[in-house]
Amino acid sequence: MVAAIQDQVGNLTNQYGNGLIQNIQANFRSGRLTVKINDSWYDLSEARQNQLASEMLDRARSLDFRRLEITDSQGTLVARSPIVGTEMIILHRSSQSPTL
Repeated sequence: MVAAIQDQVGNLTNQYGNGLIQNIQANFRSGRLTVKINDSWYDLSEARQNQLASEMLDRARSLDFRRLEITDSQGTLVARSPIVGTEMIILHRSSQSPTL
């Protein structure tokens, strides 16, 4: 099941650079999908980061996950699903500073 999820989410990132996704962890009990990405995330434009995060959220929801967390290679939370609304919350667009 996790391999199928990884394949589906991984297909979304191929257009942005091979190997962006390093690892995927699924917690079925809490309904949370955690996607670990490499630092090439920080090389993407803001628009591409938004698009990629949105597509990952759509895919996670289609697989019945209520929450999506995207972390970088150091474990920093880069983006998370919204509590209210429909758009992903991007917390880090560059490796040096948060976008809060």
